[in-house]
Amino acid sequence: MDCNRNFNNFQHTSLLLLSFLEQKGCQNSELKRVLAELDEQLKLPTNHNYIESDEELQTDGHSSSDTYRDILHEFQNQVQPRLPVDDEEAWAAREMAAELIRIADLLEQSVLFQAAETLTKKLDTCPTQFWARHLSDGVQGLLRQVAGAKEFKQELVEMAFTFVLMKTVCERVPQFLFSLYGSVVQYFGSR
Repeated sequence: MDCNRNFNNFQHTSLLLLSFLEQKGCQNSELKRVLAELDEQLKLPTNHNYIESDEELQTDGHSSSDTYRDILHEFQNQVQPRLPVDDEEAWAAREMAAELIRIADLLEQSVLFQAAETLTKKLDTCPTQFWARHLSDGVQGLLRQVAGAKEFKQELVEMAFTFVLMKTVCERVPQFLFSLYGSVVQYFGSR
């Protein structure tokens, strides 16, 4: 897969990040448990009806609350994004995550561990609404230190370094996973 070319066409940061974390593997058993919990929460339920109701059908055959159901479904997706169950999208996410892992492997372990230690200390002492900013600062520091990253598209390198820094921090403090996951998905989803 040409990750540089297909990056702009991939819209599911949440699926990509989850695939990255699963493929990269976890050293910490607590992180494995929390990651499995996150994975389970993000699965799209097979029954797409989120509201149970006994409303009457109107003469045109539509339920009187169809629009409310649609609004609620959209609101739920914004608040808690669900992962697609499409096999093709899952395969594409795995392929792209593998490419991001190759980019992330450019980081020397000592550089990554130092960045993760610094970030962990910052996250431990500040409210979660500032986590995305601290994570971004940590990634920018890594980008300045890794010369070999220039051969890849800047957005891919930034994403790979963000994902691997997040994972390294979560190896140290697994309970950070949910908040960091949300911050990363929101950050890349808003671009």
